[in-house]
Amino acid sequence: MADERIPPRPDAIHPLPAQPPLPVAPPTGDRALDARPKATWTWWEGCAVYVVSFILAGVATLPILSAFKDNENLANITSTAVAALVIIAVLVAWLSNSHPTWKEIIGFPRPGEWWREIRASIGFGLLLYPAMVFVVGLVVSLVLQVVSGHPVTAPEQVPSSLSLVGVVVTALYALVIAPIHEELFFRGILFRGVRDRYGRLLGFLATGLGFGLIHYIDGPWQGTVLLMGVMVFNGIALAWWYERRGTLVASVVAHMTFNVIGLTLILATR
Repeated sequence: MADERIPPRPDAIHPLPAQPPLPVAPPTGDRALDARPKATWTWWEGCAVYVVSFILAGVATLPILSAFKDNENLANITSTAVAALVIIAVLVAWLSNSHPTWKEIIGFPRPGEWWREIRASIGFGLLLYPAMVFVVGLVVSLVLQVVSGHPVTAPEQVPSSLSLVGVVVTALYALVIAPIHEELFFRGILFRGVRDRYGRLLGFLATGLGFGLIHYIDGPWQGTVLLMGVMVFNGIALAWWYERRGTLVASVVAHMTFNVIGLTLILATR
């Protein structure tokens, strides 16, 4: 009688049991970033849709401008907020119909990871504001002062004579609507459309320049260039944060935090 303590032989009659596969470590660093799905749209396709959305947004704001014609400041900020909502709707509709995997490409946190991304991005936004305003802004303003020979101040972004309703609409736009609108296009669509085909460097430059241009405000050229110059670097910083975290929620929350600080300081110093 065979000794039952002897293990079976590894032959055709007594094969060894299959071993479970060794766990594969998830990619880290640049490998993790490159493992994400690539954008299925081109940068020029995204820009074309953005231009169309701007035209539709302009048409949608005509009734608002007419309704609030006696209050120019309220009309401007309300129409700006409505225009941004129209742009968001057009971009999401285009992505959903033409690029159904856009959510996986742009990136949203998995269940259980939302708070971690929000917490980290609030911290990044708290560091981003002083870095942009007191470091980048100071350097750019000094350069412009040397070139122009005049003191340089950024143009007013929030009208000084707003009613309570105007302040509420301004806060809603600056703290919620604008970050979603601008991050969806400049980081989610434009940056990924360039980055996934031509590399990170060109992606950073494209999103930074586009973000700077969208912040054009008419006024003395020195102040306009100061604001746009700071926003170029701000756009690059937000793109870098989005790149590192892999989710659009990260740059949206950092952008919201940045605007919370800026709007609070503007309103508190009046």
